[in-house]
Amino acid sequence: MSELRGAYAGSVAPVADYNGLPALESDFNGMRLYPPTTRRPPGRPKKQRFFSRGEKIMKCIRRRTACSRCKGLGHNKATCKEPI
Repeated sequence: MSELRGAYAGSVAPVADYNGLPALESDFNGMRLYPPTTRRPPGRPKKQRFFSRGEKIMKCIRRRTACSRCKGLGHNKATCKEPI
């Protein structure tokens, strides 16, 4: 502890003898402290999830539709304009 006090003696006020955190029960008269009550937000839940910081945001790769009759791309057999 003496090395720590010597290192920060000039720039920071020295720490008194550390005996742990003081008892705070006298400040709150024995009351228990709980986190604040929260309510669920109204409305429908979000469809898209939030990405984490390191995760890359990428659009999903769509598959191109292929016609089974003419083998063309971008349409299907029901909307094919080629003659039968």
